[in-house]
Amino acid sequence: MASITSPMPRDQEAWNEAYDRLVGFLHTFALGDHAYVSQLALNLLHQARDLHRQDPSRDPVTLTMEQAQKRLAKWLATNLEQEGTAPSHILAAGTIALLLSQVYRTAPTSFLANPLPEELRQALRETLLVTGPDLNVSSMTPRHFDYGPMLQFARQTWHRWDVKEFIVALLFWAGIYIVFYWWLSQLL
Repeated sequence: MASITSPMPRDQEAWNEAYDRLVGFLHTFALGDHAYVSQLALNLLHQARDLHRQDPSRDPVTLTMEQAQKRLAKWLATNLEQEGTAPSHILAAGTIALLLSQVYRTAPTSFLANPLPEELRQALRETLLVTGPDLNVSSMTPRHFDYGPMLQFARQTWHRWDVKEFIVALLFWAGIYIVFYWWLSQLL
């Protein structure tokens, strides 16, 4: 029988926090089988503890979450057949594909399981979003807008201020208002 060494109290708090964070991370995928989520969390936690024994300077929470993300990225890359893609892109696109395919609802115990049945792999691949080409940063030099004849009209109108024209326009619109007011009052 293998001996089980219990961590120190301070380490125990860190491992408990790592487990809680890991379960919270796994719950974001809305897996319906809570026992399976606990089993996954414990498996990932044991892997992180093994790595922590090799390098005790690492924080248990960080180490556990890194392991979970690496395993998820590897699982998604394998099932989406995108092994050469960057892990950040695989995690983003794969998580969306996973949630849109609803594989987590139809077969929650298949999450992070190898091998994934072919019909589930196909469902994941069909919902994979391709957003378009990679974003390339370029420079745009500012250019002046060409307003055409509207600019000339605006310059002629607004740069000249004449009191006589203003009074004529005011009387014109006041006359239109009076005519419409009289006409509407006759209708009622």
